[in-house]
Amino acid sequence: MADNVIKPVKNRDRSAARFFAVFGIISLLAAAASLSANNFLSGMWPVSFLGIFAGATSLVTIIILNKRAKKMDRLLTGEKLLAGWIMTDDERQVYSENLKNTSRSKNKVIMIVVTIFFVVITIPFLFFLDRDEAGGFLLIMGSIYLIVLLFSRFMPYYYHYSNLRGDGQILIGSQYAYINGYFHNWDFPLSGIRSLKHIKEPFRGIMLKYFYTDRTWTNEHSLYIPVPDSINIEELIGSIRKENPAV
Repeated sequence: MADNVIKPVKNRDRSAARFFAVFGIISLLAAAASLSANNFLSGMWPVSFLGIFAGATSLVTIIILNKRAKKMDRLLTGEKLLAGWIMTDDERQVYSENLKNTSRSKNKVIMIVVTIFFVVITIPFLFFLDRDEAGGFLLIMGSIYLIVLLFSRFMPYYYHYSNLRGDGQILIGSQYAYINGYFHNWDFPLSGIRSLKHIKEPFRGIMLKYFYTDRTWTNEHSLYIPVPDSINIEELIGSIRKENPAV
């Protein structure tokens, strides 16, 4: 089920894995140099610690990225591909605008929660601090709040701009999806599709909500995917449900 010829896609996860491989090797070499004699890093124990830590972290990151890269390869080769098409410029514009509006709405809710926590945590502490200490405490907490606020306001526009510059390609797999440059997967343990339905607004398409469980507990992510008229949406939904019986 393909609407257009699938364009070549750069596997970003594999490129990122190569970067971390180089970074890890350099970190471990620095650690080895600090543990050996007769060089300018000899005896620098902080370099040893940071080098070993960075090398170990890079190894774990490489394993994760390589797994994601292999999943992306299964989409590109057609092994796990259910449908693929390319968005028009107008579809990409509407898609990006919808993402921006959705992100702004979520960030407003997050900022309300952050503001409540800020007030609840900050004000009681002020009663236990001297005037000079209170001023410094307010400066630190206010700076943190300002950074979070600016980040919440900036990121929706960043994603909007990033999606406008995306390749417009959509690849839907049994447990993975590549949408305009971003790879999504719901094949983790304690993960899957929570809901899947046909939508008519803000464009003709599907809404796929998947969940995944990590160290921050269970998270959800909703994908609003424009579908061209040449693709039968009910057949597409049926194909996805067939591969994900729990939906």
